[in-house]
Amino acid sequence: MTGEGLENFWKVLVEGRNCAGPIPKERFDVADWYDQDENKAGKSRAEKAALIEGFNEFDHKLFGISDSEVEQMDPQQKQLLQCVFRALENAGLPMEKASGSRTGVFFGLMNRDYEQSAAHVHPSVINHWTGTGLAMSIAANRVSYIFNLTGPSLSIDCACSSSLVALHLACQAIKHGDCEMALCGGVSCIFEPRVFVALSKAKMISPEGTSKSFSSRADGYGRGEGCGVVLLKPLQKVPALDISNKLLHLYVLKLVQKVPTLEIQLKNMNMSVAVASCHTPPTWLLLGLLHR
Repeated sequence: MTGEGLENFWKVLVEGRNCAGPIPKERFDVADWYDQDENKAGKSRAEKAALIEGFNEFDHKLFGISDSEVEQMDPQQKQLLQCVFRALENAGLPMEKASGSRTGVFFGLMNRDYEQSAAHVHPSVINHWTGTGLAMSIAANRVSYIFNLTGPSLSIDCACSSSLVALHLACQAIKHGDCEMALCGGVSCIFEPRVFVALSKAKMISPEGTSKSFSSRADGYGRGEGCGVVLLKPLQKVPALDISNKLLHLYVLKLVQKVPTLEIQLKNMNMSVAVASCHTPPTWLLLGLLHR
């Protein structure tokens, strides 16, 4: 059972539920890729992951996307469009009102499973939709185009910190006047077995498919997928009547770079807290759809 939507996601967190389960054949045939002997060439040491149910289900007509185009779209693009729709809905901002607004779009993406899988398709399948369906940049640009948003629009890949850095860039863009508000989020869809093999050979993923943070039993991380989008506005732009339980107060920390040593990391954390406390204005987050 996954944490689709805010209520279910919160329930997963409160119950401390482990969403990892066997990888279904719709992703790939685990029998061909998994082996308990992690030293075997071309084999994954993990056969479980936390995955979205119906990850490729998508009402493309709602967004004016044709049947031929949707067939070439990365599922991550589909997830983001749905999450943006829900985020705006939860924020009380219908598509008509969002259209034409100076809203930025900042997404973190690191998985390229669809792009890697597409490398193995027959050339006859390639058409004029293939490029936009594969491109990481289009994940953000498609949202800007479909919702007619006129602010900055970009996708960023800096590995595990991608969504955090996207959030940082979105807040900076609002602060500097590049946009009035911003959609920010991240997405990850898993269905390329070769990534499991690569992570297994690096001993980065757990054979049990589960992370055991701060435990002596830790043996790698558990892979999971999901999508989350928030709508950010400066506090002074949020009318008093809009302040409800769907709003969270956030002081944005400016800790975005990866650091090589503990000493440098602690120094940057202290600096980030100081900057957030003294100079960074509070921002309101309007929570949208969250998957886990």
